[in-house]
Amino acid sequence: MQLDVPTLMLTLGLGYLLFAWQLVLVRRRLKSDRALALWAKGCVFLLAGMVALLSRLVLPEWVAALVGNPLVLCGMLYFNQAIYLFVGKQATPKWVTGLVVAAIVAAPVLLAWPVSTRSMVYSGVMMLLSGAIALHVFRHAWHAESTMRAVGWTMLLLSVAHAGRSVQAGLMPDQYQSFFQSSVGQGIVVLLAFLALLGSGMGFVLACLERTAKSMEFLASHDALTGCLNRRSFDPLCTHEVARSHRSGEPLALLLLDLDHFKRVNDLHGHRSGDLVLQGFARRVQARLRSADVFARLGGEEFAVLLPDTDLAGALSVADYLCRSVAGTPVRLADDEVFELTVSLGVAMLAPERHGRKAAKTATAASLSPELLYMRADQALYQAKRQGRNRVVVWEEDAAAERDVRAAA
Repeated sequence: MQLDVPTLMLTLGLGYLLFAWQLVLVRRRLKSDRALALWAKGCVFLLAGMVALLSRLVLPEWVAALVGNPLVLCGMLYFNQAIYLFVGKQATPKWVTGLVVAAIVAAPVLLAWPVSTRSMVYSGVMMLLSGAIALHVFRHAWHAESTMRAVGWTMLLLSVAHAGRSVQAGLMPDQYQSFFQSSVGQGIVVLLAFLALLGSGMGFVLACLERTAKSMEFLASHDALTGCLNRRSFDPLCTHEVARSHRSGEPLALLLLDLDHFKRVNDLHGHRSGDLVLQGFARRVQARLRSADVFARLGGEEFAVLLPDTDLAGALSVADYLCRSVAGTPVRLADDEVFELTVSLGVAMLAPERHGRKAAKTATAASLSPELLYMRADQALYQAKRQGRNRVVVWEEDAAAERDVRAAA
């Protein structure tokens, strides 16, 4: 069975045209996605290359070959750039760029060679370019966006097809006397190129959309500046942890943290310096917490930490460490000024009574709601501010018994 190569190439060109149009529509929603822009450029170059190769029907062969093959190679180079940027924010390997440049420079020389030899050379180059994409996806993106696997498999299939075509052109040159000569090798490669368009192209677009969706989901639940949870996510988690503490009987600690005199940073050194202070503070807190702990930015310079299964001694250990760490580490601001930052902390405990304790105390603990727990921590934070800042205060039943756990030296 013979496959008509011009018909297949025309179908392939129309497929790239349709896909390029779809990419234009997607790009309107993902304007900042540089990787998708590179992939779109690759589609445009491949489409132009298909048109140029088909122009052999009306133009001299040397014109079509001299223009079409370099355009196709440039399209594959853009695909490589898109994959390397998307997967790991990496630059395309120099050997990939060098291979494309060498093949383009050699194009005029290759015109003097038989079509079978040219087919063998260009298929070898395409095999390496598509294989590089497949290898990079398999090594670095297999467990990332699931749709990237389609890109890897289809590019591997395309690489194998071009390898087979290169071998066939070398062993059976009589089947490659002209570019449009119908042969099994020619037809299979064009068919697989169309499958690669559908598989890798759509897979890459879906991967971009999947990553965008994940990013939007992250931004909806996290603070964009510090990367910790926002108030919207913290409140339901606090409710969940309070309910879990009541069920399990394990203690729960809530810490409210407020950076002292933070407004002076913005007023004297600019908001960029303020952002750096908040980011540095968030990293310091996150480095001290466990994976089960909940850390959120409630707004401005106020943060909250939930410590599940943590008694008062453990909560004070964390709070005291954070207080000392912040006070002992001056912050270098955007204007190279050094700012001595401190933090005030309020601590409130939920300690459900275990079996054997007094029923009255159990009822009191069970009645403690997330709102009341937060209110107590907030009152303790207010006392820390009123008593001079840079200290930890624990809320207790008797307001007169609220004690200053650690004051600045």
